Amino acid sequence: MTRKRWAMRAAAMSMLPITALGLVGCDSTAGTEEGADVEDIVDEEADGTEAPGGVEPYNGVYDSTFFDDRESYVGEEVTLSADVNEVMSPMSFTIAGTDDTTVEALLVVHDMELPEVAPELTVSVTGVVREAFDLPTVEEEMGIDLDDEAFEDWDGEPYVEAKSVDTAVPADS
Repeated sequence: MTRKRWAMRAAAMSMLPITALGLVGCDSTAGTEEGADVEDIVDEEADGTEAPGGVEPYNGVYDSTFFDDRESYVGEEVTLSADVNEVMSPMSFTIAGTDDTTVEALLVVHDMELPEVAPELTVSVTGVVREAFDLPTVEEEMGIDLDDEAFEDWDGEPYVEAKSVDTAVPADS
């Protein structure tokens, strides 16, 4: 019995240095928060409004404000509300700018069919802004098949790879 007791004590003693080192590592306050108080740090982390590239995610109407800055949103997720301009296929459509702007139509491509989308319907689109439409790449990456002729004019144009399309949006949005 003493041999078993000795083995248990030896095992417990061998764990002590590892436990002590683990506790020492937990007391670190290193970081770039110098001069900030706890509320600032917590609010910054919880807020999450700034995208990785330093640009705040856009959530608003598709108008000249977005259109003029669209290049800064490439690769970022945005939410745009606008009227459907033209239905290109069951999985894609264009949105138009507001009546008081002259922004170009913007292509929206989704990986699922959107049977409820129709011209002049107000929608809210959440998706990632892409720099240049390339039909073969879009078809391969999204796993969809689009009509080549219908998308010829969109080659090289910016577009939105939609994650969701909400059709229950009030017309004034």
